[in-house]
Amino acid sequence: MHGEVMLELKLAGNHLDREQVERALLRRQARQVQRVSEQEAVWFDEEPLWVVAPHLPGWLHDMRKPSSSASGCYWIEPQWRRFLWIAANELPLCDELIPFLLARSGQKLDEFAKWAADRRPLEWTMNMLDYLPMSTITQEELLARFDPVDDPEIEARRQRIVRRLLDKSPQVKEELREEGRKEGRIHTLREVLRSVLASRQIVPDERNDARILACSDVATLERWLARALTARGLADVLD
Repeated sequence: MHGEVMLELKLAGNHLDREQVERALLRRQARQVQRVSEQEAVWFDEEPLWVVAPHLPGWLHDMRKPSSSASGCYWIEPQWRRFLWIAANELPLCDELIPFLLARSGQKLDEFAKWAADRRPLEWTMNMLDYLPMSTITQEELLARFDPVDDPEIEARRQRIVRRLLDKSPQVKEELREEGRKEGRIHTLREVLRSVLASRQIVPDERNDARILACSDVATLERWLARALTARGLADVLD
């Protein structure tokens, strides 16, 4: 057993070229020198390095001829530069492997996200949606699972998460506020228009009333309202 393991996590979209691997090996070497220095050269082990990435890159396979030790796990030789490469896309879906499965990509990431959403708390799933580059279809599918619930504790947790996410995204927060102000104005214009029509004994039929309620254009509603103040009939308002 190792006292510690140096872990390099490469998420979908990160570079997996030779330069990045060599930099990881340099970081491992620096830590190894530090451990030898701290323990006065009585430590005779090697600092373990695990690189977790979506897949094993072709150049590394051709150059170093890795040996498979388990599904998705490859030993990269030679011995004096040995490290473990974990290909997340090849790992089985297993609760114990979730920290490594986060590095999946493409369809494999979508598959993992749907599987994990049923096994983790709401907060964890929302963070996963926030940080992992899964497909838009999968994002929408997972968000659709958070429909309104009757449990006040669950609803309170959801509201807390939403508030926290909005605090981290001030632009989205302001956009939502602006949309809310616009929706409020639209609702007010509709109701005032209907009230003015009623006061002037101009009663829309079901079709035209539905047309008023469906209108979401502020300029159109304002124009209808201005006409309603002097119109003789509904046609003078809506035409």
